[in-house]
Amino acid sequence: MIANYHTHTPRCNHAEGTDEEYVQQALKAGLKLLGFSDHAPYPFGNGYRSGIRMDVEELPEYCTSINALKAKYGQRIDIKIGLEAEYYPACFQAFKDLVRNSDVQYLILGQHWTFNEYDGIYNGSPTDDEQQLKQYCRQVLQGVDTGLFSYVAHPDLIRYVGDPKIYEKHIRILCRELAASGTPLEINLCGVRTRRHYPSADFWRIAAEENCVALFGVDAHRAQELTDKQALSAAQKFAREMQIPVLDRVDLRPAR
Repeated sequence: MIANYHTHTPRCNHAEGTDEEYVQQALKAGLKLLGFSDHAPYPFGNGYRSGIRMDVEELPEYCTSINALKAKYGQRIDIKIGLEAEYYPACFQAFKDLVRNSDVQYLILGQHWTFNEYDGIYNGSPTDDEQQLKQYCRQVLQGVDTGLFSYVAHPDLIRYVGDPKIYEKHIRILCRELAASGTPLEINLCGVRTRRHYPSADFWRIAAEENCVALFGVDAHRAQELTDKQALSAAQKFAREMQIPVLDRVDLRPAR
């Protein structure tokens, strides 16, 4: 693994360590590229305040901090400024305006909630509701259609526990569209480390059949997770079993 684009910071309220500690661990891991992609600030506009992402007011300092690390470590590692964001239709224009006026270089799509978070459902909770599954797939594709997201993080986050045939029908359509758009999908090492319901063999079997391509994302919330060789080895084994091609790097789409 030579590049990781999925790295968080304490600004999201559920990660630990300084920005520089992540860079130092990335160097120890032998990474050639480290992308910071903390949970995006979202200007919800209705007074709602999320507890799992940086505040809008923190974005300038986030960019300043990482730019300083670029200046300090740029001869040793390529550092990128990114955000992990959802596609929230009611707020997306305001979000785009916020990103446009920042130093953010790329976005990754992590669709944690349907609709707009404040009126949606968390996709990682078990559900047998086909409409929830359909809405998740719909919003992922709507996000990709904006052309602003470089790849889809943990695309198998949706935890559908109903009829497997219904799951396969909607996920196959999702994967077919993602493959047609040339959008890579992330095999998430945080899911491996913490033994979550993803990476999902059911999802990745379909993804491989639909000619999707993958990349590994550490989804680091602690600096030392960047040097977790056991999680990486397990993810590599999983990718081989699923017969899914894995990219070393992705072409980052401009965030504006």
